[in-house]
Amino acid sequence: MDRGPGRLAWDRPDPNPTTGHDEPGRRTPLWCGVLGPLHVRVAGTDVLGPGPRQRALVAALALRYAAGVPLSALSARVWPERHDVDRGAIRVLVHRVRHRLRTAGADADTGPRRTADGYRWDLGPGSSDLADLRQLRDRARRAEASGDLARAVDLLDRASALVRGTPCQGVWSDPDRWPELVAVGEEVRGLRRMSFDARLRLGDHRTVLPDLAALAAQEPTAEWVHDLHLRALSLAGRYDEAVTAHRAFRRRLRDDLGVEPSTALVRTYRRILDHDEPLPGGSPPAREVIRAGADDDRSPTPGSRAALRALTEAGAYIADRGDYRRAAHCLTATLRLGGDPAARAEALLRLGEVRYHQSGGGLDELARAATLFRRENRRHQAAEALSWQARVLWLRPGDGDSALRRVAEAVDLIDDRAPDPAGAAALVNICGILAVSDRGRPARRAGLLGLAWARQMSLTPLDLRARANLALVDLTAGDAGVVAELAHLTQAYRDRLGWVPPTLWVALADAEDRRARLGPAATYRELAVGSIRGQEATADVPWLVAERVREAFQRGRWTAARGAGVRYLHGEHRHHRMASEVHVVLSRLALHQGDLPTADRHSGAAERLARRDGGATLLGPALVQRLRVRIALDRPRAHIAATVEEVLDRVRGAALTSSFGVDLPLALREAGLNARALARHAPVESPWRQAAEAVLAGDMARARRTYLAVGSRGDARQVTAAGG
Repeated sequence: MDRGPGRLAWDRPDPNPTTGHDEPGRRTPLWCGVLGPLHVRVAGTDVLGPGPRQRALVAALALRYAAGVPLSALSARVWPERHDVDRGAIRVLVHRVRHRLRTAGADADTGPRRTADGYRWDLGPGSSDLADLRQLRDRARRAEASGDLARAVDLLDRASALVRGTPCQGVWSDPDRWPELVAVGEEVRGLRRMSFDARLRLGDHRTVLPDLAALAAQEPTAEWVHDLHLRALSLAGRYDEAVTAHRAFRRRLRDDLGVEPSTALVRTYRRILDHDEPLPGGSPPAREVIRAGADDDRSPTPGSRAALRALTEAGAYIADRGDYRRAAHCLTATLRLGGDPAARAEALLRLGEVRYHQSGGGLDELARAATLFRRENRRHQAAEALSWQARVLWLRPGDGDSALRRVAEAVDLIDDRAPDPAGAAALVNICGILAVSDRGRPARRAGLLGLAWARQMSLTPLDLRARANLALVDLTAGDAGVVAELAHLTQAYRDRLGWVPPTLWVALADAEDRRARLGPAATYRELAVGSIRGQEATADVPWLVAERVREAFQRGRWTAARGAGVRYLHGEHRHHRMASEVHVVLSRLALHQGDLPTADRHSGAAERLARRDGGATLLGPALVQRLRVRIALDRPRAHIAATVEEVLDRVRGAALTSSFGVDLPLALREAGLNARALARHAPVESPWRQAAEAVLAGDMARARRTYLAVGSRGDARQVTAAGG
C-alpha cells in the first residue's frame, strides 16, 4: 500500500506527526518512538544508550505512558530472569535516563517521575509515536462515523506511517510475555484492519489487493484478513479466485485450529457466490438485517421485532469481541424500545451475560429472561438463561449449591435430540460450572455435546468456549497435553475474534503452574490483568489479586505478600472463595514466625471457605495448612490422623501446584509419614512431586535446589528453615 509522503516523517528533524506537517516555530524537546526499534530523541538526536537495562526501562514506561508502571512490573521487565524487586537498582536506572535527557537539552520535567507505587513517564501527542497513533486513529473513527471516508483514509495513512516495524523491536527476547506489548501489537493490527476496510468501502480495492494477498499468506488463519481479501477479490471481479481462496482457508482452519469459518464469513462468501455486493468488513450481523429492511423499503420501526432482533444481535456481536461496555449500552437501548416478550427476553439474556462478564452481576436480568422464556415455552433459551444464572451464583460467596441447582434445572429443560444455538450455549456453560465444581465426568458429557452442536451449526464463539471448558476438565484431571490445546485456542481467539478472554489466560497460567513453570504462569496472569483492564471487566479480579498474593510469597517477598493479603481480607472480596488462598499464605507466614494463634485463625478460615464453595483446588492446600497448624498446636492424634487421610485423598492421582508448595511434604513429614506414603497415592509426576519426595526423604539440599529451579524462593526459604 502506498503510504504517501508521511512515511518519512521520522527522518525529518521536527515534524508534527498528528497533522503531518512541519511547524517551523515549534520545538519538540523530546520524542519517544516505540512503534519499531526503540528511539528517544531530543532535538533530532538519539540520546538513549545501547544498555539493555536502560532500554527495557524506557520501553516499559513509554508503552504504558498513560497509566504508569508499578515497581514490581518494572523490575520484571528490566530483569526478566529475577523474581525480586531491586528498588535501588531501578532508581539508579531512572537517574541515568533523566541525566541523559537533561544532558541532551530536554526540559527538566520531561523524564520519568515517581508515583505512589512505581514510575510514570508523561508522554502525549507530539512526544510519543504511540500517543500520536492513538490520536490519529480516534480522529479517523470520528471521520468515518460522519461519512467522510476520504478524510478517514488520509488520517489512517498518517497513523500507519508512524509504524516502523515490530513495537520495541529487539528490546526483549520474548516480547509475547509482556501484556502491554501484546496490546500495542493488537492496536497496530487493528489500525491496518481499519485502513483496509475504509479503502475497500472507498472503492480502492485495486490498491489494497496485493497487500491483502501478502497478509493472507503471512497470517493464514486470521479470519478478518481472509474476509477483507475475499471482498477485495469480489470487488475486482475475480470470483473464481475468491472461491478458491475460501476453500483453502476453510481447509487450513480445520487442519490447524479445528474450527469452521464463522457465520459472518460464510455470509460474505455466499454473497460473493451470488455476485452480490459484499458486506462491509467486520460489521455485526445486525447490520445486514437493517440493510435488508432498507432494501425492501421496510426499515424496522422502533419497537418492531426486526429492530429489537437487530440491536440484540449487534450487542451480542460486540460482546463476543470483548467490548462489554458498548455491548451493555446497545442492549440497554434495545430494552427501552419495548417489544414482544420473546424479543425482550432475548435482550435481557444478552444483557445479563454482559453484566456477568463486567462485574459478576446480571442475576436480575437473567431471572427475568428465564421467566419470560418459560412462559413462551422456549425451553432451550430458558436453559441458557438458567446456566448463566448458575455462573453468576457460583461467583457469589456461599451460593455454590444454588448454582448447581440452577444447572440441574437447565439440564432438565434440554432436549438432546433438538440441537439449537441456545441449547449449545447452555451445555457449554453447564460444562464450565461442573468443571470448576470437580464433577469431571458430567462436565465432559455436557461439553462434548455442546461442542458437537456448535460445530453442527458453525457457531464459532461457542465452539471455542466449549473447547476451553473441556480443556479445564482435562486440566483438573492432570492432563499435561492441555497446554498445547490452550495455546491453539489462544491463537484461534486472536485470529477469529481479535481478542483472548482473560479466563483463557488464567487457564494457561494454571496449566503452567502444574508443570512448575512459574515464570510463564506469572506472564499469563499479567496478560489476563491486561485483558481485564482493556475490557473494564471485573468478574475475574478476585482470582487474579489472590494469585498475586501467592506469587509474592513464592518470590520470597514475604512483607509484600503479607501486606497484600491483609488488604485483600479487609476489602470487598474477603468472603470470596479465593480468600481461602490468601488465608493459606498468611497462615504459612504466621507459622514460619511461630505465631500459632494467627496461623490457626487463618488456616481455619481457609478451610471453612474452601469447604463452603472452593472445590478441590482450594481445599487441598487449605487442609495441608490446617494439618501443619494442628500438629504444631499438639492437637489430638485422632484429629490429626483424620486430616492426614483427607489430605492424601486430595492428592491421589492429582497434579500438585504451587498452592501446596513445601507445606505438603513438611506436613506429612511432621505427621510421621515418608516418601512411600506419598508415592502410594500417585500424584502426577512433576517438579513439585520431586521436591516433595526430597523433603520426605530428608534431602533438604535437593529440595531447595528444585524449588529455586522452578522460581519459588518462598518454598526454598521454608526448606532452609526446616533443615536448620
